[in-house]
Amino acid sequence: MSFSKIENRELTDIQSQAHLYRHDETGAQVLFLQNEDKNKAFTIGFKTPPYDDNGIAHILEHSVLNGSEKFPSKEPFVEIVKGSMSTFINAMTFADKTIYPVASTNNQDFKNLVSVYLDAVFEPNFRRNPQILAQEGWHYHLENGEDDLIYKGVVYNEMKGATASPEDQIYFNITKNLYADSIYQYESGGLPSAIPSLTQDAFVDFFQRYYHPSNSFTVVYGDIEIESIFEQLEEYFEGKGAFAETVELSFEKQLPEKHDYECTYSITEGDDPTDKDYLALAWHVSNAGDLLDNNGLEVLEEILFGNQQSPLKKALLEAEIGGDINGGVDHPGYPNMFVITAKYSSADKMSRFKEVVRETLTQLVEEGIDPELVKASINKMAFEMKENVISESNPRGVIYAISAYRTWLYDEDPYAAFEFSKYLNQLESLAKDGYFEKLIQEKLLNNEDYVALTLIAEPGKNDRLEADLHKELQDFKARLTEEEIELLVNDTQSLINRQESPDKAEDLAKIPLLQKEDLTTEVEQLPLEVQSLAPDCGRFYVANQFTSGIDYVDLYWNIEDFTMDQYSALSLFGHLLGKLATEQYGVDQLQRKIDLYTGGIKAGIKTFKDKNNQIKPYFVISGKALEGSLEELIGLMHEIMTASLFNNQKDILRVIHKLISNFEMTVAYGAHSLASNRALSHWKAEMKLNEMIAGIDFFNYLKEERKKIQTQEVSSLSETLESLKQRLLNQRRLNVFYTGDAKRSEQIKKNVLQLFESLPQSVLGSKAEYQAGQRQNEAFMTAQDVNYVGLASDAEDKLAYNGHSIVLANEIRYGYLWNEVRVKGGAYGAMYRHSRTGQLSFASYRDPNIAKTIETYQATPEFIQQLDLSETELLKDIIGSLSPLEQPRSARDKGITALTMHLVGLTREDLVRDKEEIIATTVNDLTSFAPDFSQLLEETSLAVIGNKAQIDREKDRFDVIYELY
Repeated sequence: MSFSKIENRELTDIQSQAHLYRHDETGAQVLFLQNEDKNKAFTIGFKTPPYDDNGIAHILEHSVLNGSEKFPSKEPFVEIVKGSMSTFINAMTFADKTIYPVASTNNQDFKNLVSVYLDAVFEPNFRRNPQILAQEGWHYHLENGEDDLIYKGVVYNEMKGATASPEDQIYFNITKNLYADSIYQYESGGLPSAIPSLTQDAFVDFFQRYYHPSNSFTVVYGDIEIESIFEQLEEYFEGKGAFAETVELSFEKQLPEKHDYECTYSITEGDDPTDKDYLALAWHVSNAGDLLDNNGLEVLEEILFGNQQSPLKKALLEAEIGGDINGGVDHPGYPNMFVITAKYSSADKMSRFKEVVRETLTQLVEEGIDPELVKASINKMAFEMKENVISESNPRGVIYAISAYRTWLYDEDPYAAFEFSKYLNQLESLAKDGYFEKLIQEKLLNNEDYVALTLIAEPGKNDRLEADLHKELQDFKARLTEEEIELLVNDTQSLINRQESPDKAEDLAKIPLLQKEDLTTEVEQLPLEVQSLAPDCGRFYVANQFTSGIDYVDLYWNIEDFTMDQYSALSLFGHLLGKLATEQYGVDQLQRKIDLYTGGIKAGIKTFKDKNNQIKPYFVISGKALEGSLEELIGLMHEIMTASLFNNQKDILRVIHKLISNFEMTVAYGAHSLASNRALSHWKAEMKLNEMIAGIDFFNYLKEERKKIQTQEVSSLSETLESLKQRLLNQRRLNVFYTGDAKRSEQIKKNVLQLFESLPQSVLGSKAEYQAGQRQNEAFMTAQDVNYVGLASDAEDKLAYNGHSIVLANEIRYGYLWNEVRVKGGAYGAMYRHSRTGQLSFASYRDPNIAKTIETYQATPEFIQQLDLSETELLKDIIGSLSPLEQPRSARDKGITALTMHLVGLTREDLVRDKEEIIATTVNDLTSFAPDFSQLLEETSLAVIGNKAQIDREKDRFDVIYELY
């Protein structure tokens, strides 16, 4: 055999047997995590150290998936996403490595995925075709000689969006200065200012240097015959020889040249920069091989920053250093750093920021950390790790691969992340001898290897930089000869021609596919028992699932009589529960109890819409705990729900700050969802409720309440929250949902009823009438250089939802939008949704365009009408449409799905019928949607979140334009 086993290791924490192999010829290593999980995973990774900020490793990650020797179609990645039963498929670039993971529960599909990925990473076409770098990385774009010259490229636009985030800029500037003597000083994703320096020759050289078997690290996971994987690997390893030298990522750390740094980030022109600065402190604390301390630092993060009452977070909040405080360990790669950030701050508070950090940490060392706090922090981490091991909703094999790379790539123990019980037990024992106090002293207080960063808000910075870049490009164009301009136009048109040209049928046929006979219409039966909870109460739902000794308990309070204008306050109420003092506990005591006895308690609003178009809203408080802590769990849920106090405006303000901060992060990384949901809210009442609960309406509500508290305006918020609580506390509203061992259900019911039996049994009010929002086209300006374009309409009774429409959705996403919006348009992504309840929406992600993308959406009916798919292409769409329906789910998620189906009136038979219709779909079934689709898109609503200058240029498209923040 060409692979020799190095060692075995029993990994009881993750219920796996580890086998480590080395390829005899190349030295490539393979880690096999063997277990009975049917969700098999394969990840091949390479050390890919960047040498500057041009994003070479990131662009390479994109480009290897654009055709290879065996699979020469333009984008095999899209073809397998479109037509695979994969449970996970992606590629990821980190600071020093690039990985290619796939997962599937289907044996043949899994083998197919591995074959496509191996050919992609070892035999990519971009080596001989510079148009791939031009498309995925960057190129001068000039469609006509008289046009303005611009840069275009998928990664270029992706990173324009990513690097606009102040959080991303903090991270970049910290690593740039803290690790100035290493590869970790560079932005491996690429800075937009540096990406256009990347050449085809450098691109190919980088690939040849690092994409070699000797530099590969492969993780195989699940119920797999490892010999079959070896056979696939050997095809690409044999005859490649061994690297003369290994790629070294470790380095001798030097102290920073100085400690204090200052830079600026952009906010919207005209925006008030007051209290919009960021402050950060970052220490180099360890390297990959410091296994015990690395686990200790993770626990220390929980001790210091686990919740609003954690000692260091609380001290910084009370000193008003910032409105939102975060901190903890970060893992750039070989080194690890401990970072503390203050948001909603000002540059003149940096000195005080440092003082409070030092004073608080010194006090903890001198007085000792409360042993109960340490125990609660370790318990919280242990619960999360235990729960992750039994979760099937996440691709465990991919997560485990990433965890292994944290040590394995640096010649350290690849199993360290999988033996967490050993380290947590050690830490619990060492804590008695002051381990965590010593960790603070050594890693933070006495550590001169740190930087302090002030990130100052600068109104209009990005717009000025964009204007300077535009002028620079036009000046460059003005210096070109007519022949040079003609060459740029020809290059641009040649690239467009490549993007518009269909793949050869024989190339597409080379991509391996499942056959129709491999497909099934089976749907798992999800048990749900429905009982009466008690006379004059709601229902008791029991989802019998194996949860490895964890009880999941949810209290569903019927709120169908609450009016729409109460939902934002009710949503805030939910976020506050568990974060405020109660009648029995101070807020710090409450947080401690939650961490000691439970896996977490949270609250919020869930809405369901049934087949009769009835909206069923609930206020839900959810908790989970090991079976032995059931009484404590129910007791804490009761205390939080019935006895929370809303008289401390300072604590309420801190939660509001955090929620606003989280929303701004969503704008940076998930604005496509915000835009499409906003557009849908103009048509669908349930989506307007969502806006009030978690969308832009909720964000505006939070800002208004924050302003009232900060300016000490007369506010009725405390009274409103208390009134909501009293109204909710009604036995007639209460329903209980339990996921776990059905044998425990009577005990669950008994415990809940004992605690809540004293609640009143008032008759509920009339059902509220919910309306969609005002129909209009909206734009929301931010400081980003890219856009998120959402378009929506109401498809209910206008566009049939069935198995055929599910197949059509797959073709729209990957056969149309991917090519038009991403490949040709340069956006990072595009989405399409058509739901059973009639929600229809489009969205783009990190998009340089607005008008062109809208026109693409509107041209969808024409695309549908002209569909002419081969049998193979149609089969891909059928397989890709079934894939989401086959995704593995955790026991918890199975329970939630069973309850959801019950509440909306969806049956297992409905899902079977969907699958039957999917498999039976014909091209005529797809093209038949064109007339209805065309009529549907005559009435739409538009919501764009994005760049101010670009929105201004398209202002005639919008009824209203807002500044988002």
